[in-house]
Amino acid sequence: CATNEMYKNRVGSFYAPSSVLLDPAFISSQDERNISNGFGEIVKLALVRSSDLFDLLEAHGKTLVETKFEDESLKKSGVSSRIIDASIQIMLEELGPNLWESKLDRCVDYGHTFSKLLEMVPGADIMHGEAVNVDGFFCVVMSHLRGYIDMDTVIRIFNCMKSLSLPTNSPDLTPELAWQSCKDAIEHRHGEQRIPLITEIGDSICASDITQEELNRAIDMMAKFDH
Repeated sequence: CATNEMYKNRVGSFYAPSSVLLDPAFISSQDERNISNGFGEIVKLALVRSSDLFDLLEAHGKTLVETKFEDESLKKSGVSSRIIDASIQIMLEELGPNLWESKLDRCVDYGHTFSKLLEMVPGADIMHGEAVNVDGFFCVVMSHLRGYIDMDTVIRIFNCMKSLSLPTNSPDLTPELAWQSCKDAIEHRHGEQRIPLITEIGDSICASDITQEELNRAIDMMAKFDH
């Protein structure tokens, strides 16, 4: 993704790394917004793959954001490292066998359908993980409207996201942008929407039959939450 002061685009190349350096101490050098932004991707993984990871975020995420992963009790108990390790392991399990995307029904695309265009709105003050989280909550609402999850689950997810200081809506998430995002998904996912929706915390399916009416209903319901 190339950027300048006002615009983002999706021009770029991907090369699998030969090695990766993991240094959790780097987290403490970041400001609170950047740490919350990073949690946007972790919440995504918890929603589609791990209720245990979600439980950890729900119980300890707020403290980890506020202390920049430096809370001594959470470090000693292993909570901080468990969250990091679980997130890495899920990504390795999901992306490792599918490095060149031969399989396009991917749960890790959760939060990456509507967020792409949200990030590309000229002048939008939204970071990648923040956009992913807005997209993710939008999809939570759609899951509820489809009857996959109950309202108690929606509220539980909403409260967890807010405890991590993540945005859950954007003024740029309009019916027009949402529908264009679906058309964009069809173009880039081999003719189908393939939009991941959760069926419970920790499990998901990919939907390819989302309609404009469904998107509009979800946007209307989003407005009822205290974002």
